[in-house]
Amino acid sequence: MKLKLIVLILLLALLLTGCYSFASGDALYALPQQSEEYRALQKAVESAMGSGSYSAPVSGDNLQPIQRVDLDGDGQKETVVFCKKDGDRPLKMLIFRREQERFILSCTLEGDGSAFDSVQYAQVDGLPGMEILVSRRLGEQVQQFLSVYTFHDGTAKELMSSGCYAYTVLDLDGDQRSDIFILRANADGPRAFAELYRFGEEGLQKDAESSLSTGVDSVKRILTGQVDKGVPAVFVASAYDENNLITDVFALNQNVFTNITQNDESGQSAQTVRNYYVYSTDIDGDGVIELPETLALPALEGDSSSEGQYRILWYNLSPDGTRTEKKTTYHNFAEGWFLFLPESWCQNLCVTKRRSEEGYAGTELALLGEDQRLTPLVTVYSFTGSQAQKQSGADGRFLLAQRGEVFVSALLGEAAGLDQEELLNWFRFISPDLLPNDK
Repeated sequence: MKLKLIVLILLLALLLTGCYSFASGDALYALPQQSEEYRALQKAVESAMGSGSYSAPVSGDNLQPIQRVDLDGDGQKETVVFCKKDGDRPLKMLIFRREQERFILSCTLEGDGSAFDSVQYAQVDGLPGMEILVSRRLGEQVQQFLSVYTFHDGTAKELMSSGCYAYTVLDLDGDQRSDIFILRANADGPRAFAELYRFGEEGLQKDAESSLSTGVDSVKRILTGQVDKGVPAVFVASAYDENNLITDVFALNQNVFTNITQNDESGQSAQTVRNYYVYSTDIDGDGVIELPETLALPALEGDSSSEGQYRILWYNLSPDGTRTEKKTTYHNFAEGWFLFLPESWCQNLCVTKRRSEEGYAGTELALLGEDQRLTPLVTVYSFTGSQAQKQSGADGRFLLAQRGEVFVSALLGEAAGLDQEELLNWFRFISPDLLPNDK
């Protein structure tokens, strides 16, 4: 009963706002004004659902059980309802069109599965409007079932369907239509593979497939971006072993869909293996995705805090596999920040924990000499609590940045070779979606 009440409130919010995202917090708590339009839609939905129940997608950006989008490009939004009923093909999408003051059920799309996993809307066939991409979960399996539908003249048509365990949408060939990138398990062997679907004269067809690296365990992240200026690509980061990631990069090379990082002989993208927590990203903001190479730093004898530290060398891979080195960073994932490193810091860099005279622990970047002596470059501190702002600027420290209640400050060392302004330009917080998560 409570679920139906919440959904009814969402129904009203959808009608009043004319969009399919959640209303603002104030709108959600406002008392509903039951217009004729609201009552007409409520009646139509309840009649079509019968004994069924709402079944909202469980992942992705569109999580509402009732969504509104212009599917056919006529300027008027259709209403899509996600529900579940007992019996065969229990997952159902109800598509309603509005005719004057009434809502008419145009069609019902049915499918097997235990739940709707996700739904996206994308321009796939080049005609006005948006296609529906919906994935359904098949029991407790990792495997999903992806279907793509187009809606015109009040009728939905399935463009393609495929089993998969992950997918994403992007315009890989630059024709202003969305292509569909699918990852599938190989039933005949240990290697998974990627498929690319593109829309052409014969509809939405599988264009080609290419394998992932040998030894891939599970996919951790899929990122779309440019591998080179004007060259879109898909970056698939997968668990390679207990402590490492491996990235496969898929792009069109001379209009051929390929894994540009894979060695034909080994079947692996060996040059993209790196520390588990480091993902590809546009590290320098130039619009091109960089891949990370983790390089172990020397440790200070008798200091365990200096062990297992890395600097990261970021580079681009062009579609022909050419590597271009870009930037070097030190990432402190525990505290959520990183520094760009000048070349003069990269040789014999040592990172360790140091305490100030007041007892505050900081991360010290220093040059390690042959005699095991450290020459400090910079020490970075993170402060929280009621005195955090005051502490961040005391005893020679200066504020680098603030995130929420955390104040991050620095103390420059004798060998830094730069001033406060330069260090401020080199400091960044790590994006929350790139912070470590469970393995």
